[in-house]
Amino acid sequence: MRKLALVFQLLAAVMSIGASMRYLTASEFMPYHAAVAGQAWTAFSPGLQVIITGMLHIVGAGFLGCGIALAALARPLWRTERWAAWASLLVGVAVWAPTLAVTLMLKTAAPGAQPPTAPTIATLVLVIAAFIAALLSRSSASSTLAAEARQAG
Repeated sequence: MRKLALVFQLLAAVMSIGASMRYLTASEFMPYHAAVAGQAWTAFSPGLQVIITGMLHIVGAGFLGCGIALAALARPLWRTERWAAWASLLVGVAVWAPTLAVTLMLKTAAPGAQPPTAPTIATLVLVIAAFIAALLSRSSASSTLAAEARQAG
């Protein structure tokens, strides 16, 4: 279970960092944003384009921070430190649950839009799966230690 927790954790970190690169390097909004706005990027004033691009970069920075945090928490998670499992869950859910909510909101506003719903759900599921696997690996490690202690004593 410990290996599985680590794999899930690192996959969520990689997906977060991947999403960050998409948003940090954006020079205009995504095609699904255009579908929701009902206008092309060029229809917006230069000032509004700067604001939107800035917000996209802020979102990218949030994804990057999440990815870095999840990667940094991988070592204590591997050592089955309970706090690390909770910290990973909180960081991941704090970023990816609102992202999923907004993604679904965009899809509802413009059914033809194709926001990245599947990758968003996948990343959130990986975060939750890493948490569950980490807790299960901790409890199985505790059971093993207790059994060893009974045998020794």
